[in-house]
Amino acid sequence: MISILRLLYLLMLFFALQMEFSFGTKTWLPGGPLQDKQSDAAGYVLGLHVPGFFDKFLNINKCLLQSEPANKVLKAIQECWRDPNLGLCPYDVHSHAGFLKLLMLRSGRDVNTGLPELMVNFVTSSYKPELLKPLVEKISPILEVAAPIEQSQKGEIREVEERDKVSIVNNVNTSVGNTSVGEDEYILHGKSTITETLRGLAFEISANSFFQTNTRQAEVLYGLIEEYADLKGDGSEIVLDLFCGTGTIGLTLARKARHVYGYEVVPQAISDARRNAKLNEIHNATFVQGDLNKIDVNFGKDFPKPDIIISGDVYLSSSPSCIRSVFYPNRPGMHMKLIKYLLKLQSPRIIYVSCNPATCARDLDYLCHGSVEHNIKGCYKLKRLRPVDMFPNTPHIECVCLLELH
Repeated sequence: MISILRLLYLLMLFFALQMEFSFGTKTWLPGGPLQDKQSDAAGYVLGLHVPGFFDKFLNINKCLLQSEPANKVLKAIQECWRDPNLGLCPYDVHSHAGFLKLLMLRSGRDVNTGLPELMVNFVTSSYKPELLKPLVEKISPILEVAAPIEQSQKGEIREVEERDKVSIVNNVNTSVGNTSVGEDEYILHGKSTITETLRGLAFEISANSFFQTNTRQAEVLYGLIEEYADLKGDGSEIVLDLFCGTGTIGLTLARKARHVYGYEVVPQAISDARRNAKLNEIHNATFVQGDLNKIDVNFGKDFPKPDIIISGDVYLSSSPSCIRSVFYPNRPGMHMKLIKYLLKLQSPRIIYVSCNPATCARDLDYLCHGSVEHNIKGCYKLKRLRPVDMFPNTPHIECVCLLELH
Protein backbone atom coordinates (compact mmCIF):
# COMPACT_ATOMS: atom_id res chain seq x y z
CA MET A 1 0.00 0.00 0.00
CA ILE A 2 2.84 2.34 0.89
CA SER A 3 4.59 1.70 -2.43
CA ILE A 4 1.39 2.51 -4.33
CA LEU A 5 0.93 5.76 -2.43
CA ARG A 6 4.56 6.64 -3.06
CA LEU A 7 4.11 5.97 -6.79
CA LEU A 8 1.01 8.20 -6.89
CA TYR A 9 2.93 10.88 -5.02
CA LEU A 10 5.83 10.72 -7.48
CA LEU A 11 3.43 10.90 -10.43
CA MET A 12 2.28 14.27 -9.07
CA LEU A 13 5.88 15.47 -9.14
CA PHE A 14 8.43 15.84 -11.92
CA PHE A 15 5.67 16.06 -14.55
CA ALA A 16 6.51 19.47 -16.01
CA LEU A 17 8.44 19.35 -19.28
CA GLN A 18 8.75 23.12 -19.15
CA MET A 19 9.37 25.56 -16.32
CA GLU A 20 9.84 29.31 -16.59
CA PHE A 21 11.80 31.21 -13.95
CA SER A 22 12.02 35.00 -13.69
CA PHE A 23 15.04 37.13 -12.89
CA GLY A 24 14.33 39.99 -10.48
CA THR A 25 16.05 42.73 -8.54
CA LYS A 26 14.70 41.93 -5.09
CA THR A 27 14.07 38.63 -3.34
CA TRP A 28 10.67 38.20 -1.70
CA LEU A 29 9.91 36.01 1.30
CA PRO A 30 6.58 35.30 3.03
CA GLY A 31 5.81 38.40 5.06
CA GLY A 32 7.48 40.82 2.71
CA PRO A 33 10.72 41.53 0.83
CA LEU A 34 14.15 41.07 2.33
CA GLN A 35 15.62 44.00 4.20
CA ASP A 36 17.21 46.76 2.13
CA LYS A 37 20.44 46.38 4.11
CA GLN A 38 21.48 43.64 1.69
CA SER A 39 23.60 44.57 -1.29
CA ASP A 40 21.99 44.65 -4.72
CA ALA A 41 23.65 41.43 -5.84
CA ALA A 42 22.62 39.60 -2.66
CA GLY A 43 19.02 40.64 -3.24
CA TYR A 44 18.88 39.46 -6.83
CA VAL A 45 16.40 36.65 -7.41
CA LEU A 46 15.78 33.84 -9.89
CA GLY A 47 12.50 32.10 -9.23
CA LEU A 48 8.73 32.18 -9.56
CA HIS A 49 6.20 35.00 -9.40
CA VAL A 50 4.38 35.48 -6.13
CA PRO A 51 0.68 34.85 -6.92
CA GLY A 52 -1.08 38.10 -7.78
CA PHE A 53 2.10 40.15 -8.26
CA PHE A 54 4.09 40.90 -11.41
CA ASP A 55 7.06 42.40 -9.54
CA LYS A 56 7.58 39.99 -6.62
CA PHE A 57 9.58 36.78 -6.99
CA LEU A 58 10.29 33.86 -4.70
CA ASN A 59 13.79 32.48 -5.15
CA ILE A 60 13.82 28.82 -6.27
CA ASN A 61 16.85 26.56 -5.98
CA LYS A 62 15.08 23.29 -6.77
CA CYS A 63 11.71 22.70 -8.40
CA LEU A 64 9.97 19.38 -7.71
CA LEU A 65 7.88 19.72 -10.87
CA GLN A 66 10.78 19.49 -13.32
CA SER A 67 13.31 16.81 -14.20
CA GLU A 68 16.54 16.17 -12.34
CA PRO A 69 18.74 17.38 -15.25
CA ALA A 70 16.74 20.61 -15.29
CA ASN A 71 17.29 21.05 -11.56
CA LYS A 72 21.02 20.51 -12.00
CA VAL A 73 21.11 23.31 -14.56
CA LEU A 74 19.02 25.57 -12.33
CA LYS A 75 21.36 24.89 -9.40
CA ALA A 76 24.46 25.64 -11.49
CA ILE A 77 23.03 28.94 -12.71
CA GLN A 78 21.95 29.94 -9.20
CA GLU A 79 25.49 29.32 -7.95
CA CYS A 80 27.16 31.74 -10.33
CA TRP A 81 24.91 34.31 -12.01
CA ARG A 82 25.05 36.79 -9.11
CA ASP A 83 28.86 36.96 -9.27
CA PRO A 84 29.66 40.69 -9.71
CA ASN A 85 32.59 39.79 -11.95
CA LEU A 86 30.18 38.45 -14.59
CA GLY A 87 28.43 41.79 -14.94
CA LEU A 88 24.96 40.24 -15.15
CA CYS A 89 22.03 42.35 -14.05
CA PRO A 90 18.39 41.20 -13.76
CA TYR A 91 15.67 43.10 -15.56
CA ASP A 92 13.77 45.60 -13.40
CA VAL A 93 10.06 45.55 -14.28
CA HIS A 94 9.64 49.09 -12.93
CA SER A 95 12.60 50.96 -14.45
CA HIS A 96 12.79 48.62 -17.49
CA ALA A 97 16.56 48.48 -17.09
CA GLY A 98 18.65 45.33 -16.87
CA PHE A 99 19.63 42.36 -19.02
CA LEU A 100 18.34 38.99 -17.75
CA LYS A 101 14.57 38.52 -17.98
CA LEU A 102 13.68 34.82 -17.90
CA LEU A 103 15.19 31.36 -17.75
CA MET A 104 13.12 28.69 -19.48
CA LEU A 105 13.99 25.00 -19.09
CA ARG A 106 12.38 22.42 -21.40
CA SER A 107 12.89 18.68 -21.02
CA GLY A 108 12.58 16.07 -23.75
CA ARG A 109 13.69 12.56 -24.71
CA ASP A 110 15.84 11.32 -27.54
CA VAL A 111 13.57 9.40 -29.91
CA ASN A 112 16.08 6.59 -30.49
CA THR A 113 17.58 6.12 -27.03
CA GLY A 114 14.96 7.50 -24.66
CA LEU A 115 17.71 9.43 -22.89
CA PRO A 116 16.94 12.93 -21.61
CA GLU A 117 17.41 16.09 -23.63
CA LEU A 118 17.22 19.59 -22.23
CA MET A 119 16.74 23.02 -23.75
CA VAL A 120 17.94 26.10 -21.87
CA ASN A 121 16.47 29.38 -23.07
CA PHE A 122 17.83 32.65 -21.73
CA VAL A 123 15.41 35.50 -22.41
CA THR A 124 17.23 38.84 -22.37
CA SER A 125 16.46 42.47 -23.13
CA SER A 126 19.25 42.70 -25.72
CA TYR A 127 21.70 40.50 -27.60
CA LYS A 128 24.98 40.33 -25.68
CA PRO A 129 26.31 36.78 -26.08
CA GLU A 130 29.56 37.69 -24.36
CA LEU A 131 27.63 38.20 -21.11
CA LEU A 132 25.96 34.80 -21.38
CA LYS A 133 29.15 32.95 -22.35
CA PRO A 134 30.21 32.16 -18.72
CA LEU A 135 26.77 30.68 -18.00
CA VAL A 136 26.85 28.61 -21.20
CA GLU A 137 30.29 27.28 -20.31
CA LYS A 138 29.03 26.44 -16.83
CA ILE A 139 25.95 24.47 -17.83
CA SER A 140 26.94 22.83 -21.14
CA PRO A 141 28.99 20.05 -19.44
CA ILE A 142 25.97 19.21 -17.28
CA LEU A 143 23.83 18.74 -20.37
CA GLU A 144 26.43 16.87 -22.39
CA VAL A 145 27.05 14.24 -19.73
CA ALA A 146 23.46 13.01 -20.10
CA ALA A 147 24.13 10.83 -23.14
CA PRO A 148 27.79 10.39 -24.11
CA ILE A 149 27.15 7.09 -25.97
CA GLU A 150 24.20 5.36 -27.58
CA GLN A 151 23.42 2.05 -29.21
CA SER A 152 22.17 1.94 -32.78
CA GLN A 153 19.35 -0.29 -34.02
CA LYS A 154 22.01 -2.68 -35.33
CA GLY A 155 23.52 -3.01 -31.87
CA GLU A 156 26.53 -0.87 -32.64
CA ILE A 157 27.87 1.31 -29.87
CA ARG A 158 28.97 4.73 -31.01
CA GLU A 159 29.90 8.01 -29.43
CA VAL A 160 27.23 10.67 -29.68
CA GLU A 161 28.18 14.11 -30.82
CA GLU A 162 27.83 15.99 -27.56
CA ARG A 163 26.17 18.97 -29.15
CA ASP A 164 23.45 16.69 -30.57
CA LYS A 165 21.93 16.38 -27.09
CA VAL A 166 22.25 20.00 -26.03
CA SER A 167 20.19 23.08 -26.82
CA ILE A 168 21.07 26.46 -25.34
CA VAL A 169 19.32 29.39 -26.97
CA ASN A 170 18.86 33.10 -26.39
CA ASN A 171 15.56 34.83 -27.09
CA VAL A 172 15.87 38.61 -27.24
CA ASN A 173 12.77 40.46 -26.07
CA THR A 174 13.33 44.22 -26.31
CA SER A 175 9.78 45.13 -25.24
CA VAL A 176 8.88 46.08 -21.68
CA GLY A 177 6.82 42.91 -21.43
CA ASN A 178 8.31 39.94 -19.64
CA THR A 179 7.35 37.13 -22.02
CA SER A 180 9.54 34.26 -23.16
CA VAL A 181 8.86 34.85 -26.86
CA GLY A 182 11.47 37.18 -28.29
CA GLU A 183 11.75 39.08 -31.55
CA ASP A 184 14.97 37.26 -32.36
CA GLU A 185 16.42 33.90 -31.38
CA TYR A 186 20.08 32.89 -31.32
CA ILE A 187 21.64 29.46 -30.84
CA LEU A 188 24.36 29.71 -28.20
CA HIS A 189 25.31 26.04 -28.06
CA GLY A 190 24.14 22.83 -29.69
CA LYS A 191 20.93 22.49 -31.67
CA SER A 192 17.78 24.58 -31.98
CA THR A 193 15.25 21.92 -30.91
CA ILE A 194 14.73 18.99 -28.58
CA THR A 195 12.48 15.98 -29.16
CA GLU A 196 9.61 14.29 -27.32
CA THR A 197 7.38 11.32 -28.11
CA LEU A 198 3.60 11.34 -27.83
CA ARG A 199 1.01 8.82 -29.06
CA GLY A 200 3.70 6.94 -30.95
CA LEU A 201 4.91 10.02 -32.83
CA ALA A 202 8.11 12.04 -32.49
CA PHE A 203 7.93 15.82 -32.10
CA GLU A 204 10.67 18.41 -32.39
CA ILE A 205 10.13 21.29 -29.98
CA SER A 206 11.66 24.73 -30.36
CA ALA A 207 11.98 27.40 -27.69
CA ASN A 208 8.86 29.34 -28.68
CA SER A 209 6.50 26.57 -29.71
CA PHE A 210 3.67 25.24 -27.54
CA PHE A 211 3.87 21.67 -26.31
CA GLN A 212 2.04 19.92 -23.50
CA THR A 213 3.98 20.24 -20.25
CA ASN A 214 2.78 16.90 -18.89
CA THR A 215 3.26 14.15 -21.49
CA ARG A 216 1.92 11.37 -19.26
CA GLN A 217 -1.43 13.12 -19.00
CA ALA A 218 -1.18 14.37 -22.59
CA GLU A 219 -1.39 10.71 -23.62
CA VAL A 220 -4.68 10.53 -21.71
CA LEU A 221 -5.91 13.83 -23.16
CA TYR A 222 -5.12 12.98 -26.76
CA GLY A 223 -6.54 9.48 -26.37
CA LEU A 224 -9.78 11.06 -25.20
CA ILE A 225 -9.80 13.42 -28.18
CA GLU A 226 -9.31 10.47 -30.52
CA GLU A 227 -12.14 8.62 -28.77
CA TYR A 228 -14.49 11.59 -29.17
CA ALA A 229 -13.46 12.10 -32.80
CA ASP A 230 -14.50 8.51 -33.54
CA LEU A 231 -12.89 8.59 -36.98
CA LYS A 232 -13.87 5.74 -39.29
CA GLY A 233 -10.28 5.03 -40.23
CA ASP A 234 -11.06 4.59 -43.91
CA GLY A 235 -9.35 7.84 -44.93
CA SER A 236 -12.60 9.55 -45.90
CA GLU A 237 -12.76 12.29 -43.25
CA ILE A 238 -11.32 15.81 -43.01
CA VAL A 239 -9.99 17.16 -39.71
CA LEU A 240 -9.78 20.92 -39.15
CA ASP A 241 -7.36 21.58 -36.28
CA LEU A 242 -7.66 25.17 -35.06
CA PHE A 243 -5.15 26.67 -32.59
CA CYS A 244 -3.01 23.68 -33.63
CA GLY A 245 0.29 24.72 -32.05
CA THR A 246 3.00 22.31 -33.18
CA GLY A 247 0.36 20.07 -34.74
CA THR A 248 0.33 17.40 -32.06
CA ILE A 249 -3.44 16.77 -32.01
CA GLY A 250 -3.89 16.90 -35.77
CA LEU A 251 -0.91 14.65 -36.46
CA THR A 252 -2.12 12.00 -34.01
CA LEU A 253 -5.47 11.97 -35.83
CA ALA A 254 -3.96 12.03 -39.32
CA ARG A 255 -3.43 8.27 -39.33
CA LYS A 256 -7.19 7.75 -39.61
CA ALA A 257 -8.15 10.88 -41.58
CA ARG A 258 -8.25 11.80 -45.24
CA HIS A 259 -6.50 15.10 -44.53
CA VAL A 260 -5.73 17.36 -41.57
CA TYR A 261 -5.72 21.16 -41.84
CA GLY A 262 -4.12 23.07 -38.98
CA TYR A 263 -4.32 26.78 -38.25
CA GLU A 264 -2.10 28.68 -35.80
CA VAL A 265 -0.98 32.28 -35.21
CA VAL A 266 2.62 31.56 -34.07
CA PRO A 267 4.92 31.22 -37.13
CA GLN A 268 7.49 29.12 -35.27
CA ALA A 269 4.79 26.68 -34.16
CA ILE A 270 3.62 26.25 -37.77
CA SER A 271 7.21 25.65 -38.83
CA ASP A 272 7.51 23.01 -36.12
CA ALA A 273 4.20 21.40 -37.15
CA ARG A 274 5.37 21.07 -40.75
CA ARG A 275 8.70 19.67 -39.64
CA ASN A 276 6.97 17.20 -37.30
CA ALA A 277 4.73 16.00 -40.12
CA LYS A 278 7.81 15.36 -42.24
CA LEU A 279 9.65 13.74 -39.34
CA ASN A 280 6.80 11.24 -38.89
CA GLU A 281 6.31 10.76 -42.64
CA ILE A 282 2.76 12.11 -42.48
CA HIS A 283 1.80 13.50 -45.87
CA ASN A 284 -1.90 14.24 -45.35
CA ALA A 285 -1.49 17.27 -43.10
CA THR A 286 -1.36 20.96 -44.07
CA PHE A 287 -0.55 23.74 -41.60
CA VAL A 288 -1.34 27.41 -42.18
CA GLN A 289 -0.19 30.43 -40.18
CA GLY A 290 -2.78 33.09 -39.31
CA ASP A 291 -4.59 34.86 -36.47
CA LEU A 292 -7.94 33.23 -35.75
CA ASN A 293 -9.03 36.29 -33.80
CA LYS A 294 -8.81 38.43 -36.94
CA ILE A 295 -10.62 36.31 -39.50
CA ASP A 296 -12.74 37.89 -42.22
CA VAL A 297 -15.05 36.70 -45.00
CA ASN A 298 -12.02 35.29 -46.81
CA PHE A 299 -11.07 32.98 -43.95
CA GLY A 300 -10.27 29.50 -45.21
CA LYS A 301 -8.97 30.49 -48.62
CA ASP A 302 -5.42 29.67 -47.58
CA PHE A 303 -6.36 26.01 -47.35
CA PRO A 304 -6.18 23.68 -50.36
CA LYS A 305 -9.68 23.07 -51.68
CA PRO A 306 -11.23 25.62 -49.29
CA ASP A 307 -14.71 24.94 -50.61
CA ILE A 308 -14.64 21.58 -48.92
CA ILE A 309 -13.85 23.15 -45.56
CA ILE A 310 -16.03 26.24 -45.74
CA SER A 311 -18.89 24.88 -47.84
CA GLY A 312 -19.54 21.79 -45.77
CA ASP A 313 -22.79 21.25 -47.69
CA VAL A 314 -20.94 19.15 -50.28
CA TYR A 315 -19.88 16.66 -47.65
CA LEU A 316 -22.90 17.02 -45.43
CA SER A 317 -25.16 15.79 -48.22
CA SER A 318 -23.13 12.67 -48.89
CA SER A 319 -21.49 11.86 -45.56
CA PRO A 320 -22.81 13.67 -42.50
CA SER A 321 -19.71 13.00 -40.42
CA CYS A 322 -16.93 13.64 -42.89
CA ILE A 323 -15.84 17.00 -41.47
CA ARG A 324 -14.66 16.99 -37.88
CA SER A 325 -13.28 20.05 -36.11
CA VAL A 326 -10.84 20.08 -33.22
CA PHE A 327 -10.47 23.37 -31.33
CA TYR A 328 -7.79 24.12 -28.80
CA PRO A 329 -8.27 27.84 -28.08
CA ASN A 330 -6.08 29.85 -25.75
CA ARG A 331 -7.23 30.94 -22.30
CA PRO A 332 -9.40 33.89 -23.44
CA GLY A 333 -11.44 31.44 -25.50
CA MET A 334 -12.67 31.94 -29.04
CA HIS A 335 -13.28 35.32 -30.65
CA MET A 336 -16.88 36.06 -31.62
CA LYS A 337 -15.85 36.22 -35.29
CA LEU A 338 -14.66 32.63 -35.08
CA ILE A 339 -17.80 31.50 -33.25
CA LYS A 340 -19.98 33.03 -35.96
CA TYR A 341 -17.86 31.30 -38.60
CA LEU A 342 -18.27 27.93 -36.89
CA LEU A 343 -22.03 28.35 -36.62
CA LYS A 344 -22.11 29.21 -40.31
CA LEU A 345 -19.83 26.30 -41.22
CA GLN A 346 -21.95 23.81 -39.25
CA SER A 347 -19.40 21.05 -38.97
CA PRO A 348 -21.25 17.93 -37.80
CA ARG A 349 -18.99 17.46 -34.81
CA ILE A 350 -16.80 19.76 -32.73
CA ILE A 351 -14.31 18.68 -30.12
CA TYR A 352 -13.57 21.66 -27.90
CA VAL A 353 -10.52 21.41 -25.64
CA SER A 354 -10.11 24.18 -23.08
CA CYS A 355 -7.86 24.99 -20.14
CA ASN A 356 -10.24 27.71 -18.89
CA PRO A 357 -13.59 26.37 -17.64
CA ALA A 358 -15.12 29.87 -17.54
CA THR A 359 -14.48 30.72 -21.20
CA CYS A 360 -15.25 27.13 -22.14
CA ALA A 361 -18.73 27.43 -20.61
CA ARG A 362 -19.25 30.77 -22.33
CA ASP A 363 -18.25 29.49 -25.78
CA LEU A 364 -20.29 26.31 -25.42
CA ASP A 365 -23.30 28.42 -24.50
CA TYR A 366 -22.86 30.48 -27.68
CA LEU A 367 -22.48 27.37 -29.85
CA CYS A 368 -25.42 25.56 -28.29
CA HIS A 369 -27.89 28.32 -27.40
CA GLY A 370 -26.73 31.34 -29.38
CA SER A 371 -26.94 34.95 -28.19
CA VAL A 372 -29.50 37.68 -28.81
CA GLU A 373 -26.86 40.31 -28.03
CA HIS A 374 -24.53 38.97 -30.74
CA ASN A 375 -27.36 38.02 -33.10
CA ILE A 376 -26.34 34.37 -33.36
CA LYS A 377 -28.39 31.19 -33.16
CA GLY A 378 -26.86 28.09 -31.64
CA CYS A 379 -27.02 24.82 -33.54
CA TYR A 380 -25.02 22.35 -31.43
CA LYS A 381 -25.73 20.02 -28.53
CA LEU A 382 -23.20 19.13 -25.84
CA LYS A 383 -23.00 15.33 -25.87
CA ARG A 384 -19.99 14.55 -23.67
CA LEU A 385 -17.59 16.40 -21.38
CA ARG A 386 -14.67 15.13 -19.38
CA PRO A 387 -12.01 17.01 -17.36
CA VAL A 388 -8.37 15.88 -17.45
CA ASP A 389 -5.98 16.72 -14.62
CA MET A 390 -2.97 18.01 -16.52
CA PHE A 391 -1.52 19.99 -13.61
CA PRO A 392 -1.44 17.99 -10.35
CA ASN A 393 -1.56 19.96 -7.09
CA THR A 394 -3.12 22.97 -8.85
CA PRO A 395 -6.75 24.01 -9.47
CA HIS A 396 -6.19 23.98 -13.26
CA ILE A 397 -7.73 21.36 -15.54
CA GLU A 398 -8.31 20.68 -19.22
CA CYS A 399 -11.88 20.06 -20.41
CA VAL A 400 -12.61 17.92 -23.47
CA CYS A 401 -16.08 18.60 -24.86
CA LEU A 402 -17.94 16.85 -27.66
CA LEU A 403 -20.53 18.90 -29.56
CA GLU A 404 -22.78 17.49 -32.25
CA LEU A 405 -24.86 19.39 -34.75
CA HIS A 406 -28.59 19.14 -34.21
